[in-house]
Amino acid sequence: MTEKSKRDNRPPEDIDPKRLDVPTVPRKRRNRAKPEPSESLRAGKAKALSRILKRPQSPGIMYEPNGSGGLRATSPHSDVELWELQLADAFGTRSSSVMRAFIGQLKRLVPDVWDESAQRSKPHETELNAALAMVADVQPRNVTEAALAAQMVAIHWMQMRLSAQALNRGYNVLQPDAAIASKLARTYTMQMEVLAKLRGKQRATRQTIKVRKELHQHVHYHDNRGAGENEGQCHETRATGRTEKLPSLSSPDAGGDVVPLPRRARKV
Repeated sequence: MTEKSKRDNRPPEDIDPKRLDVPTVPRKRRNRAKPEPSESLRAGKAKALSRILKRPQSPGIMYEPNGSGGLRATSPHSDVELWELQLADAFGTRSSSVMRAFIGQLKRLVPDVWDESAQRSKPHETELNAALAMVADVQPRNVTEAALAAQMVAIHWMQMRLSAQALNRGYNVLQPDAAIASKLARTYTMQMEVLAKLRGKQRATRQTIKVRKELHQHVHYHDNRGAGENEGQCHETRATGRTEKLPSLSSPDAGGDVVPLPRRARKV
């Protein structure tokens, strides 16, 4: 038996990749060639930069070891005082306790990831910075609006995650998750309306009711085939409520009796 056949007959756990020509690292795919941006895209670059600079800045946040086995939230740059002022502006407050409370609440909304350099897990900084940027984009004027903005972040994330779970990666839609996601979407819309109402931007709805008086004229005609006290008469009812009666037919009787009707002669 040759050496190659002996190697092929060995179980997989006995194969030494260092001695055999076995690729251990998959080859990376080359980046696809990307075309240059068109002239229209290049022309809009300056306008896009101008719009971005007008938007509110997010303070940003990162977590570092505190020396006692825990983590502490700190500034992503060296100017800590500027970072604290940006946080105060983002949450609409000057209280450091309120800022720490909001950061702790937003931190619990994001998952934990493993930090290889610190050899421990820590909050997902990318998602936490996204949540902080969403609150800062609302530009809350006080703590009440900041709390509403933080709730909107929580509702948005729940709605998006439940929607992804309900869509089931293109398979059958999960109806219970879809129903909850629909309710969360309506809740987010209600929160937007509440925020607009707090800022006095909600339009007042006016309802106008017009009452018009209409007069109708009703005319009734009766023929002489019916029975009753108005037999052989016609009368007209107007909007005034008065009734005009025609005079009875003349009678040979001086007492004013009604004209006698012809009768069939009876046999005696």
